[in-house]
Amino acid sequence: MKKLGFAIYDLYNFFFSLKVNPLRHIPNEFTQFILMFYLSVMWTAVFTVYIGQTIFFGIGSVAAHLMVIGAFFITALIFKDAEKNGHLWVKRVPLPSRDKNKCVWDLEKEG
Repeated sequence: MKKLGFAIYDLYNFFFSLKVNPLRHIPNEFTQFILMFYLSVMWTAVFTVYIGQTIFFGIGSVAAHLMVIGAFFITALIFKDAEKNGHLWVKRVPLPSRDKNKCVWDLEKEG
């Protein structure tokens, strides 16, 4: 029973911990967060549609199963590409500019 618990814990960490999953090879934490966010939104939508079609059409819904399989392959492809080419993801996704949101507080003038 203890081995099963640790196996579930390790599987959870593989998918959801940025220190363990293949997205750790991407050097930018913002890009890691955005990719995990998009994957979570995709999986939420897939499981919502899957449960809805299963309730409405029954357990043999081909479209729902194809969506789950497709989401699995998209996740696997993103993880594989991040592991192989993680250093290139920073160049692909531009970082937001912080210059326009920069606030300087001058105590001599304002205080």
